[in-house]
Amino acid sequence: MFRKYCQPGRGRRPSAWPLSFIACLLLLVGLGGIVLAQPFATRSGPATVVFQLEAEAGRTTLEACHRVWQTKGPQLMAAIWPWSAPADTVLCVVLGTKSFQRSFAGRLPDWGVGLAVPGGRLIALDYERLPAVGRSAREVFLHEMTHALLFQGTRGARLPTWFHEGVAMQLSGDWRFIDTISVVLDGHLPALGRLSGPFPRGTTGADRAYRTSLLAVEYLQRQYGEDIALRLVAATAHNGNFAAAFREVTGDEVEVFAARFAGSMKLKYGWMLLIFRWPTLFVLMALVFALGAIRRMVNKRRQMADLDDDVELD
Repeated sequence: MFRKYCQPGRGRRPSAWPLSFIACLLLLVGLGGIVLAQPFATRSGPATVVFQLEAEAGRTTLEACHRVWQTKGPQLMAAIWPWSAPADTVLCVVLGTKSFQRSFAGRLPDWGVGLAVPGGRLIALDYERLPAVGRSAREVFLHEMTHALLFQGTRGARLPTWFHEGVAMQLSGDWRFIDTISVVLDGHLPALGRLSGPFPRGTTGADRAYRTSLLAVEYLQRQYGEDIALRLVAATAHNGNFAAAFREVTGDEVEVFAARFAGSMKLKYGWMLLIFRWPTLFVLMALVFALGAIRRMVNKRRQMADLDDDVELD
């Protein structure tokens, strides 16, 4: 896993991009004194991303992010950006591991290789460690861009972590079949109420939290429509409170939704979990072995019978 975001402070309405760009550069200088190559910008719909590179070794990663924003940016913006005004420019810096850790130490667990700074004007990627987490530059970049635009879209109002991470995972395509298997084998999902603040820093707990978040967002869409994330972002910005926004948009309390989600997951995955739990799995394996042994015995007897017929014919 590579994603992590920090709790946002009070934000502001989107403004002209040069101010955000300059502020992000000053932040980088203050964090680590990073020397970056000449930036270049790419625009997709109502959002501009400025890319900067620390070293030539990271150019492949930077170019991959640049291409994906040109092709996938409009789709991502349409899913979560509720305003007609453009978003503030986002500065994306592609760093080596040493600079990344020096600049953002303490904000991420040891396995983190991507970060969106609260306020949504700066994201950073560690190009050297991307292969270690088994995710592509495309996925990491889209994941962090989703965080950045959610930060900006709510205009400083706070979104629960499960919503932030679930939407980011969905829009980045950060999900594998093995993740679904892991959900089943893990045995249980944490309650959404426990995933409103910082996620666990340990790998196992964090994996479980991220998977739960994605499943919750998918369930949210099935219950209230594909555009529910967009509507909740706009309502949260208007109300300044996610719970109030959720009530206004869906007619339900967040706690009621969370309880329904938990029940749905038990119904959907409960039978699979029952099968894979040790006592049941042991019985099933024993049954499979027994059936296999019986089948081999039947086949052997048939072969012996065929052999006896051949002898009589001679």
